[in-house]
Amino acid sequence: MVKKILIALGTIIFIALPSIASAQFPKARMSDCCKTKHDIDVSITIPAANEWNVAPQDCFQVVAGQNRIMENCVVSEKTAGALSTCWSKGLQITGVNISTPDWGGVCTMDTIYTVTDFIFWIFLGFSVIMGVYVGIVFMTAGGNPGKIEKARGMIVYLIVGIVVAIAMKLIPSLTRAIVGV
Repeated sequence: MVKKILIALGTIIFIALPSIASAQFPKARMSDCCKTKHDIDVSITIPAANEWNVAPQDCFQVVAGQNRIMENCVVSEKTAGALSTCWSKGLQITGVNISTPDWGGVCTMDTIYTVTDFIFWIFLGFSVIMGVYVGIVFMTAGGNPGKIEKARGMIVYLIVGIVVAIAMKLIPSLTRAIVGV
């Protein structure tokens, strides 16, 4: 059982290490904004109406009592407006949609959502492939106790893959609760 857990953890590290290593390379210019790829629930206050670069419903909504920054919006500490510029990933972006001092937390949460979504789909795909393979082994076992035992042993890998995939969907919520973004 320990060996199987170590294999699962090794796979996570194999996927996470390249992300961590690539973050160590110097960038042409430090980012001071980001363009969100996900809808992010936040605890920041709603900006004043005169601070919007776009219609408020396009970038900021209140959903079930929770403030939400919508995807494809530029978040920065700089003053929002069509002429405001900021740097993200070495590129200059014109037009900040939401101005908040908590922009770093919003961008960090967006990155966490992106990484955990990627890992979720990898492990979900692994689980589906493993499930199909286990089914084939069970069906072709023909009463052979060795093959049946082998298939039962592989079910553990299937369960580990599903558990890791589910855990990837829980990490952003736990991070948001701990950090308070």
